[in-house]
Amino acid sequence: MPIKPTPDEAILRLRLDDSLDGDIGNAIDQAHAQAVAFLDGALYEDAAALEAAADLRGIVCTPDIIAAQLLLVDVLVGNNSAQDRERKEAGAFNMLRMHRNMGA
Repeated sequence: MPIKPTPDEAILRLRLDDSLDGDIGNAIDQAHAQAVAFLDGALYEDAAALEAAADLRGIVCTPDIIAAQLLLVDVLVGNNSAQDRERKEAGAFNMLRMHRNMGA
């Protein structure tokens, strides 16, 4: 599994205008950085990649981590009210919370 959504996936799943392609690419990078910072660990495509990296704080990317990143992309480029942006951002971080490194 990839560690961040693709622009095509974002356009399709978020129902965004494909004319925003450049903005979406930048938003994906920003959303990925936010997710990694919140998780406090690098994302890996699968358990084998994590094991090869010998990263004790590494996290295997799962579909819900991709979904959380997509919500963060929507916050950045979607046509949302301030309340919708706050709700989506909170939802994304709630999805990430179960994977988060906490201490140690």
